[in-house]
Amino acid sequence: MPSDSTPHIAIIGGGFAGAVTALKLARAAPRPLAITIVESRPELGRGIAYSTRNPAHLMNGPAKNFTLYPDQPEHLAYWLRNQAERDGWRPPAGVAYADSFAPRHLYGDYVQAELENALAQAPHPIAFKHLAGRARDLDGDGAARWAVRLEDGRQLRADYVVLATGLFPRTLHETGLELDPELVRRGAVIDDLWSEPPPKALARDRDVLVIGSNLSALDAMIHADSHGFRGEFHSVSRRGLLVAPRRDVQPWPPFLDPQALPATLRDLLRTVQAARRDIASAGEDWQRLAGAVRPHLPALWTAASADERLRFIRPLRPYWELGLHRAAPESNAWLQDTRRAGRFRHHAGRVLRLSSAADGRVAVSWRARGESRPQTLLVDRVFNTRGFEFDWTRIDDALLRNLLGKGLAVPHATGFGIAADPATGEVAQRHGQRPGLYAVGHPLRGVSWESNAIGEQIAGATATVTALAEQLRTTAETGFFPPAGTGLGPQAVRAA
Repeated sequence: MPSDSTPHIAIIGGGFAGAVTALKLARAAPRPLAITIVESRPELGRGIAYSTRNPAHLMNGPAKNFTLYPDQPEHLAYWLRNQAERDGWRPPAGVAYADSFAPRHLYGDYVQAELENALAQAPHPIAFKHLAGRARDLDGDGAARWAVRLEDGRQLRADYVVLATGLFPRTLHETGLELDPELVRRGAVIDDLWSEPPPKALARDRDVLVIGSNLSALDAMIHADSHGFRGEFHSVSRRGLLVAPRRDVQPWPPFLDPQALPATLRDLLRTVQAARRDIASAGEDWQRLAGAVRPHLPALWTAASADERLRFIRPLRPYWELGLHRAAPESNAWLQDTRRAGRFRHHAGRVLRLSSAADGRVAVSWRARGESRPQTLLVDRVFNTRGFEFDWTRIDDALLRNLLGKGLAVPHATGFGIAADPATGEVAQRHGQRPGLYAVGHPLRGVSWESNAIGEQIAGATATVTALAEQLRTTAETGFFPPAGTGLGPQAVRAA
């Protein structure tokens, strides 16, 4: 057990971001430390994305892009080569491990294994605990800075708190769609794809509607197929965009000057469109464009005004995400086979209402894009794959409500997550700054646009850990906690 003088860090959320933060802390802490992760799931490091056990649910990028250690790009590939075969998995014939798209549950295994290694190999003793439960409130505590209160009444004291609250599925009610609740109760509408098992009746269904056409929609269809569904898939999405396959292409030669980036979204679009025309003229793959823009995104986003950010989010966000978040080759091959078999129909439009039909099926009222009159589609089951809610003011979660209500967190101006220091993840607060509160991952979507991606979450966790390590070093030397905003810059710590 840690002594009273051992600093205690509580991480709220034990999905990918929370587990990686603990991993980096264990490797970088300059003194003995107590770390507690508050997470309701029985396993750490999985969250929503890596809890699936379906082997057909794959990473949406090759292993070489998903290492936990940016200075070791082959680390995950090496781990897969030595560990994944024990689970009976190998890449397709002729595909190297570094270029393979591994099952997501294996990536969860990788995160767990590396967390265990980091705790075992930490340079200083780490008292680590997974506290099973959900945090519902956070208060100041005179003895230890913070008191984390759980839903079951338990309380945890901590010197520092890291919010790694992860993803919140966007329910159909939150989209404004009219929905007969009885359909959800009897499993005809699957409102949360990731928390409900597929119904056994899928093998008897003739038609399934998937609301959305993103990677989650593809996951839902693959999941239904693997559980015996052999009928027809229908997809309805606002713009009629369909998830694209990921191809292994090199980024287009640099056309953005990091020292003179476009100052407005209009200038950026003009530059990007010119590069797109150059790519087309050369007969090259358009996917080379995303790789050329992606490295500049943090600087572009940080420099953009609030109005410029909103201009990007409202009309352009779906197109950016379509170009960046693409499907694994095997997943895309399944989709193309399904289309050729006549089992997939993709519609551009908006679902208006889900009600019970006279024959017990689901009556889907929807309006095609560009049309004024709705039409009706009869299906046996509906999957909601509209994605996730990032606006904390709209999420039904006690912890988030209490943090906002007390001013311990402030909604970001974009409506995505909360405001924070982009360099450290220190959370902005309404009434001054109570030190020691940080955020990593999805809560920072508005601060750093791609903070939901693996690479950005690793970078964010590393930056927060660097700041925490400096705080821990300072308290060890001086015996007191430096107040927030004192200008203590994060100094180099041992590579985490």
